[in-house]
Amino acid sequence: MGVPTKSQRAARLVALACATVLLAVGVWVARDGLLQLAFERREAALASARVSALRAAMPEVLKREEYVRLADQARTAAGQLGFDPAAWAERRINRSATPISRDEAAELLRQMGAGGGERFFAGESFELAVLSRDAGLFTPPAADDKGLLFSVNGTLYFPLARKP
Repeated sequence: MGVPTKSQRAARLVALACATVLLAVGVWVARDGLLQLAFERREAALASARVSALRAAMPEVLKREEYVRLADQARTAAGQLGFDPAAWAERRINRSATPISRDEAAELLRQMGAGGGERFFAGESFELAVLSRDAGLFTPPAADDKGLLFSVNGTLYFPLARKP
């Protein structure tokens, strides 16, 4: 092998230039592939997080479906018994914890429960506590009784018109 000629050098230079271009294209394609891989991994992580959130929410969804089913059963039973929801009204009762005498508490409880089946109270929370340290709910009050602490939250349902 002798000294390369001008045309051989040019051919090597062209081959080297082509290899450099191919290498640059390869690097660009690899970089593009890595960016696409990173994007796909982020998307997969987001999808996995969504799946986990949905799986965690499933018990709540099932519970709500059960509530809907029970509400439909109650609606069907009410219709079979001739109960007309449009003939009833409701009033929210929200009484915060305030001191009250035993007589006043007894009267409020009697009024909420009165109606003989024509009205009913659906309570959400109820609290009754004595204010005197030595008093009890089920013992006769002492002369210096301070009363009760009474709170109730719920809905009172009553008919719009009396039944004949």
